[in-house]
Amino acid sequence: MNNNFDNSSILLLEDVFNKEQNIPKELMQIKSENQKWWCIKSNDEVVGIVAAWEINSEWHLGRLAIHKKLRGFGFGNELTKKALEELFRIGIEKVRIDARDIAVKIVLKQGGIKIGRRVNFYGPITPMEI
Repeated sequence: MNNNFDNSSILLLEDVFNKEQNIPKELMQIKSENQKWWCIKSNDEVVGIVAAWEINSEWHLGRLAIHKKLRGFGFGNELTKKALEELFRIGIEKVRIDARDIAVKIVLKQGGIKIGRRVNFYGPITPMEI
């Protein structure tokens, strides 16, 4: 993880990806020098997070995590919208997303499309693009 992260960011990512989805911690790291992160904080604790990163001139969006007590209130949709708006504002034309079922709904709301069939990666993911 990035050294600039506070502890609540790391704990949220670990709770969602490692403990809930059984994704090994070493797969949570983003191996890109060019990455951006957005978060939602409540009382100095990160309760929502999403990242974008560049690999081989292709931008990806992922690591979307919302604290389980705050799910279903639209925070994931708003956080994704904010991240995509900023990416497009700085000139990025296309973003790739490997979306879990809930993220598929969010990306479709933002104007994304499915670009492949669901595959299994510690549960189903759908390749998408926006």
